Amino acid sequence: MQRGGTQHRGQRERGFTLPEALVASAIVAAMLGVTLNVVQNSARAARINEERRAALLVAQSQMAVAEVAVPGRFVSREGRSGAIAWELRIEPYRGTFASPAVDQITVSAGTGPSGQPLVELTTLRVAGT
Repeated sequence: MQRGGTQHRGQRERGFTLPEALVASAIVAAMLGVTLNVVQNSARAARINEERRAALLVAQSQMAVAEVAVPGRFVSREGRSGAIAWELRIEPYRGTFASPAVDQITVSAGTGPSGQPLVELTTLRVAGT
């Protein structure tokens, strides 16, 4: 009879019990959840960086045009370049060395999650050029 009891005990030790299988499943599910979160955050960061890069290119091109081809001292223009909205402002410079002969050019492009521009570039030029 003892032999039968030994065999029965040996069969029990071969497989997993239900609590062990549930714990293992919970660990795997938690690891998958963490992995999915990391992938989502990485994809979101990559998308934001791509939008910021595109906005920077648009702002740089609008700045280059404004520096040489947009006359006037009080200019405000808006537009779109593809999916990127931009705004150009030219106004007299009012900084620490304010001079009536200096204009400030500001270009902002893109819209971030909070409604703020993704990129804003500012430069100075001699007025009237």
